[in-house]
Amino acid sequence: MIGVLRRHEQKGTEQALVNRLQELFTAQETRFCRYLAVLDKQQEAIEAGRGEDILCYVELEEKIGAELLSIQKVVLPLEKLYHTAYAAEGNGITSLRSALEARKNEVVLKSKRNRELLVNRMAALRSQIQTIQASPLRRAPVYAIAGIPSVIDIRL
Repeated sequence: MIGVLRRHEQKGTEQALVNRLQELFTAQETRFCRYLAVLDKQQEAIEAGRGEDILCYVELEEKIGAELLSIQKVVLPLEKLYHTAYAAEGNGITSLRSALEARKNEVVLKSKRNRELLVNRMAALRSQIQTIQASPLRRAPVYAIAGIPSVIDIRL
């Protein structure tokens, strides 16, 4: 009788752990989807050259990244506990973990592409600035023409 109760209690604990992991994986999945949407908007802003929008998207990106890290800090110990306690039984979270990893890889690739776009855009802007600075049509300041005074006339 006690053995049956322990197994029933163990199944309940395992199910609670699986449910919690599923909730956390779903939360991570949601954050990754939001992250992808932000990266898409960021790409559009980079291509259009809208600097303020890019800054806003970078701030959103940092916020979502912090949320993902905080969720991951909870997931890792729970996942380790699950694998330690229930490794012999069927692994009910493997498919969730693999789907989450696929989404994470998608985010990493998109972020890398945006970073490359931004680097290219910055190089183009630097080139434009250098072209403007080296332009022969660029005027000298008005005060540079007058030169440096050498004599001071003081009258009373």
